[in-house]
Amino acid sequence: MSAATVAARQRTEETHQQRQDRTARYLEMARTALAARASAAPEEDAGALPLADHGAALGTDLPRVRTVQEIATNLHSNREEQRRSHEQARREADPTSPPHELPPGVREAYSASARVIVRQVREVQEPEPEPAPDVPDLDELLDLAALHPKRGRGARTEGAGRLARLFDQIARYVLKARGYRVTPSQIVFHLSQELLAKALTVDVKTVRRWTDQLKALGYCDRRPHYSNMTRDGQTVTAVDGMLYAVRLQGGHQAHLVYDDLAHHWRDLDADRKAGRTAWAILKAAQKEEEKARQESQKNMPGSTSPTQGGVWVQMLKDWAVTPGITNAPLEDDPGIFPPAEPKTVRDVVYALPLVLNAHPTKRAALVGMLGAALARQLHDRHSRRWYCRLIWDAYHASVEGRQGLQQLAAQLARLDADRREWGGLRNPAALLVARLR
Repeated sequence: MSAATVAARQRTEETHQQRQDRTARYLEMARTALAARASAAPEEDAGALPLADHGAALGTDLPRVRTVQEIATNLHSNREEQRRSHEQARREADPTSPPHELPPGVREAYSASARVIVRQVREVQEPEPEPAPDVPDLDELLDLAALHPKRGRGARTEGAGRLARLFDQIARYVLKARGYRVTPSQIVFHLSQELLAKALTVDVKTVRRWTDQLKALGYCDRRPHYSNMTRDGQTVTAVDGMLYAVRLQGGHQAHLVYDDLAHHWRDLDADRKAGRTAWAILKAAQKEEEKARQESQKNMPGSTSPTQGGVWVQMLKDWAVTPGITNAPLEDDPGIFPPAEPKTVRDVVYALPLVLNAHPTKRAALVGMLGAALARQLHDRHSRRWYCRLIWDAYHASVEGRQGLQQLAAQLARLDADRREWGGLRNPAALLVARLR
């Protein structure tokens, strides 16, 4: 017989002896209690109960030893109660998650139907977007009369006031698109001088001269923005556009800071590959104008109709919101992802920039979808609301110019790489929380 077996048998015997001693103490206590009761009430001695029924006679004064079956039944009921409580909490946190007892195929169908219902309810219950903060009129921010040329070819025209009015329109559009709750002293956006000149039907040199006049009055500031691009297999630095800071409160001197210049406003390589450059846009517009002149001679060469001018102004507004993108940002439902929603953490990383550019009526649904995807992929479904709050905080930081969404995307990309390379990582959600502190 091995030493382990002998030790186990000894432990069993000791345990059995302890139980016998405990039972003997209970019986002694019962005899003492019964004797005290009999001496206190001799007239009831004839009806005293035998020692076998001492538990019933003494009520709850003496503990009763439970059987193994009772203990197992009680344990099973406690587990079932905890499971129902956790299931209810999980369903409250994520109403689209299916019950645990459903088969895998039914769970997927349940989740798809629940997502459709929740999305419809959110669209109905979605509150109206908050109105944009009040911005003083342009006349209060700038003396337009002082910008009128007194003589020369530009006499009796607005001069640099035309550019100021265009800046004012773009600034108000960007202010509303970024969801500012209060009016900042200034707003910074990225534009192309060539597109500005096209919208104003003037030369690029004229735009520069007008900008210098507005800068001298403190209404705006302008500097070129540089970014890296790949050309002939080598990384070179090129100007990807101009940064403009426009005044939104009276008495403020518009200026650009280092964070504005260091911000990654656009991916020049991706824009070049997709044809989203000012040069490509102007070239395509030139071909269309040439084709229109050949078909009709109604417009003078080089002129731009009011309708065309409005199109260029809207293009500038869209560019200021998302540099390189000239269409309206997410006018449709942002829930349309290929193949229907984010499936991995990497998909969430790619979709995070959409939060900043989403339409105000669709932004809440997009944040909810990304938060649910993170909770699902990190196996932390009960913390869906926490992930949504994390994305909202990153969005507000980006609106304030602190690159919150970029930092969150970098942390998620790092976590996704750790999950794939670190096989022993048991709780990626806790690792993310620790890194974000």
